[in-house]
Amino acid sequence: MGANNGQEHGAVVTVGEAALSGWRGSVGRAIAKPIAKRTRFDVDQIEAVLGLLLLAYTVYRIARPLVRAARSRS
Repeated sequence: MGANNGQEHGAVVTVGEAALSGWRGSVGRAIAKPIAKRTRFDVDQIEAVLGLLLLAYTVYRIARPLVRAARSRS
C-alpha cells in the first residue's frame, strides 16, 4: 500500500497542477507562494489543491444544469 500511495499522490498533484491553466493558473500560483510560506505544505501541494478545487467547481457548474434538466423531464 505504501508504494501505491506515493504514486497516487503524484497523480493527484499532476491533475491538480494541470487544472491550473490560463488566468486561473496565474492567480493560483501567485497565492500558492504566500500560503506555502505560512504552512507546512510546499508550493506544488498548494497549487495541486487549488487546481483540484477549481476542477471540482467546474464539474459542479457543468453537472448542475444537467441534473436539473434530467429532473424536469421526469
